Amino acid sequence: MHHDLHNVDDGLSNPHVPLFPSVADDQKIRKDLFSASSELIRKIRRLEKDHADFLLCDQTMYQDWHALTFREELQELEMLEKRHRILTTFEVHLNHVAATSKVSRHQAYNMLKEEEGQYQAGDDVWKFVIDNLRKSRFHAATLDSGLSSESRKPLESAAVDFAEVFFKDDSLLSGLKRRARSVYHYLNDIDDGKMVQHMEVPLAGYRLFRESLQIAMKCGDWRLLGRVWKTANPAYQQRYLRNMPLHLKKFMQRIIAENEREEALEDQQTQGSGELRDTYQKLMRILHPDKQTGETFERQQWASVKWQRVQDVFAEQNLESLKRIELVCRAELGQLNDLTVDEIHQSTALLEEEFEDLKKSFSACRQHPAWKFSSRRGYENLKEQALADLEKRLEPLREEVLKLEEALQSFAAAK
Repeated sequence: MHHDLHNVDDGLSNPHVPLFPSVADDQKIRKDLFSASSELIRKIRRLEKDHADFLLCDQTMYQDWHALTFREELQELEMLEKRHRILTTFEVHLNHVAATSKVSRHQAYNMLKEEEGQYQAGDDVWKFVIDNLRKSRFHAATLDSGLSSESRKPLESAAVDFAEVFFKDDSLLSGLKRRARSVYHYLNDIDDGKMVQHMEVPLAGYRLFRESLQIAMKCGDWRLLGRVWKTANPAYQQRYLRNMPLHLKKFMQRIIAENEREEALEDQQTQGSGELRDTYQKLMRILHPDKQTGETFERQQWASVKWQRVQDVFAEQNLESLKRIELVCRAELGQLNDLTVDEIHQSTALLEEEFEDLKKSFSACRQHPAWKFSSRRGYENLKEQALADLEKRLEPLREEVLKLEEALQSFAAAK
């Protein structure tokens, strides 16, 4: 027992004996991790260069050759796809109106034509009502038909555009007039205080309030609509809602409530985003374009790609992803001395993920018809294959559009 105590005393009194033998010097660990990270970075750089060469050379040349060689086929494909979206969307509305109103498709066609006439003759508020009616009808019809959300997406852009079905010239429906566009941009540029001042002007205040709401509705800018509503006199709000149809009144109230919830959420994020801003500021000092003056072209390209990622992640308020980017950047810049061993471990793992993703992406490039395009000696086989692929897309489209056009012509010709 005495012997053990004597050993302990020696250990405490001898400066060459570590007090905590279990805690090892981390310099060797850092050196090994630094070596592993450096090797990964070299591999990533090599793959990025090969991928960039493919995109800038082979793929660009292939795209130019493809666009020039098949100019007529591509123009026909674009026109057919646009017309098909419009006609297919109209078909969805037609079938839904026929089913819900229990009328024939021909009668449903006439009902939709009358609706379009009212749309063109109506003011902005009435057009807004019809637009939302069509959107709701389209949504209900596609849900009833069992279409997936992915299948609905290509149709949604044309969901409320009937002008090209009933009328050849839709130039009068091309959007806001110049004065309205100017008002829209001005309202987005000023703050709420300035907007309140404008709204308080006697007589002109209510007119500005009403026109601003209509412009925001026309543009689908619900954030601006919420701002205009919030800054207006309550008497203006009551006056505006007084003669409004009930379903439109409920829609307005829902939009305004959603805006208020979003603003409250943004306030919470702003209060709790100190660490997010700090991380963003660190990355800005490394990657911002103004910081790349005098750097090599490769460094500028690298910083440009990373900075775009930072912008996207910061817009999503994603602190974890932003920190991941910071770790990878510091590892790629060799700033491992500023990191803990755990952080170096993490950055190495992130580099491995990035390397694997790059390998998968580059593997997909090898299957692309543009692969080694610049070194080809002949293009006949490639031309035959590309033309066959285009015909596979064109032929069913031609048949489907023709069938839809014939159905519309029969409705239009019938009395």
